[in-house]
Amino acid sequence: MPDKSGLDQLWKKLCTGDRNALGTLFTSTFESLYKYGYRIIPNSEKVRDGIQEVFFQLWKYRKNLSKPSSVRAYLFISLRRELLNRKKTAQRREEIDRQFSEEAFDPLLNYNKWEEVLDLNEDESKDLKKAIEELTPRQREIIYLKYYEGMSAGEISKILEVRTQSIYNYLSESVKTLRLFLDR
Repeated sequence: MPDKSGLDQLWKKLCTGDRNALGTLFTSTFESLYKYGYRIIPNSEKVRDGIQEVFFQLWKYRKNLSKPSSVRAYLFISLRRELLNRKKTAQRREEIDRQFSEEAFDPLLNYNKWEEVLDLNEDESKDLKKAIEELTPRQREIIYLKYYEGMSAGEISKILEVRTQSIYNYLSESVKTLRLFLDR
């Protein structure tokens, strides 16, 4: 990586529209930015995309850029903001997807199948419905994948992107909840 004065010179050239300066600044700082970005989001593709976005924005707004006190610090701060914004956006999308899937998932639990498999009478069937309603949407989804689709905890953990131990914990809690309602 160029020293401070070298980075300052590249910055000045970049601001005047020198594409070569942009390329040199990119290649000379990429490795350091990548290592830092990977600590924020340990995903190579997302970090690379973030770095490219930072440099795209630099080029796009080059005429409005002022000289920072430290070009290197400016790039690191920009990358950090970019990655955290992307992470926040992804979390918001995941939350919306989760809410949608939770709302859409409930019909998948077919009470009639449970009644048939467990050979329940009418009162027990009502208790089962109450018990299943007490489960969280995540627990209902895991129960569905485990007992309706016959998937292993490892397969479920990959689908839901959680640790396998978490799947075992969810299953355990779900079974406890169902037993409490059915043992009444």
